[in-house]
Amino acid sequence: MSRRLEELSRRKQDLIIQCAEERLELAQALSSIRSSVTLYGAVFGLGRILMAHPMVTAGISSLLASGYAGKLTNSGRELLKLWRFARPLWSWWNTRRRRHAVKARLAS
Repeated sequence: MSRRLEELSRRKQDLIIQCAEERLELAQALSSIRSSVTLYGAVFGLGRILMAHPMVTAGISSLLASGYAGKLTNSGRELLKLWRFARPLWSWWNTRRRRHAVKARLAS
């Protein structure tokens, strides 16, 4: 009978770990959806501000038309290069940190 209880206890612990891993995957999927929604909200808010303030819009368009657009796109290109490098590292770091937190929670 004790062997049966040990087996049930082990299976229960395996299921708890599996649920924690699935919860982590779900949280990561939701965070990627949430981040895209946040980007959409930021773009929408910026569009609303520009529509509400035509003088600001005219100032920005004249700044871009005066030749600074090339400098701004070069800066943007450099930021994208940095983001492409930093994003996988950030993802790896968060995954590692979360797994460690789940294992620590299960161990206690």
